[in-house]
Amino acid sequence: MPLEPQTDRQYAYLSIIGTGPSSRITEILGLQPDDEWSEGDVEVRQGREKIRHFTNWKRSSGLRDTEDLNAHIRALLHQVDFNRRPKLMSLLGDYDVKVVCVSYTWQCFSFELDFRLQRELTQLGIRTWFDAYIDGDVHEMMHDFKSLHGRDAGNLED
Repeated sequence: MPLEPQTDRQYAYLSIIGTGPSSRITEILGLQPDDEWSEGDVEVRQGREKIRHFTNWKRSSGLRDTEDLNAHIRALLHQVDFNRRPKLMSLLGDYDVKVVCVSYTWQCFSFELDFRLQRELTQLGIRTWFDAYIDGDVHEMMHDFKSLHGRDAGNLED
């Protein structure tokens, strides 16, 4: 059985992690987060309560997940315009500021960050973090591959 084609997806977001209320970050930057929680907030997941041990403030690029990661990063830097940059840099002592790049690909992940964007992120004190995932069940892919091409081709029992 041939593998179905998959659409690679990728996106980036600005993540600011620290302690205290997330509203402080919102007030300083004058930007609304797309997702946030504060240290001490209670999260309920699968019926279990968990207390958040840190604050996380997230702002997405606003682009579709089919756009190139460089375009996402460019869009994030555009959101942190010239007037907001000193405010963002004022957070650096108390917060970890980073751009998180997320990729879901069918086979592998390869990416070159535009050097101008790299330089701009570095000048602002923004780190980069990459999360890359294979978009599918690796074991299922291997099973399908072996059934088509492996030593057991035609002999696998389902």
